[in-house]
Amino acid sequence: MSTASNPPMPNPGTLNGFLVTVSLPSMLAASRFRRGDVFVLPGNPNDHLMIENIAPHPELGLRLIVTVNGKNVPFTLHVDDPVQPVSMRRAVQVTCRLCQTATTADLDLVTHGEPQDWVCNRH
Repeated sequence: MSTASNPPMPNPGTLNGFLVTVSLPSMLAASRFRRGDVFVLPGNPNDHLMIENIAPHPELGLRLIVTVNGKNVPFTLHVDDPVQPVSMRRAVQVTCRLCQTATTADLDLVTHGEPQDWVCNRH
């Protein structure tokens, strides 16, 4: 699992400025996922699963009930089960390190990494 930082880069989207991100590890705990995310289970890397719904199990506290597109039956995952992310689109708010201006950007955390720092294009 790589946790090395990505080099600072201009954001590919609506964000104007310089964004510093950190790469996601190759496997994430199931609890990190939400509706619309795409992942693969270990041992089945060609079966991309898009989450329709993910919710805590009402009786088993550390389990999640996961419903995915194209599958008729939901399944459960432990909150700490490692799964490989394929796509995790997020609207993230970032604040300029120098002038405190805030903005929102749409990122795919798998492709772009998790935002750590941002400097707007006024500096």
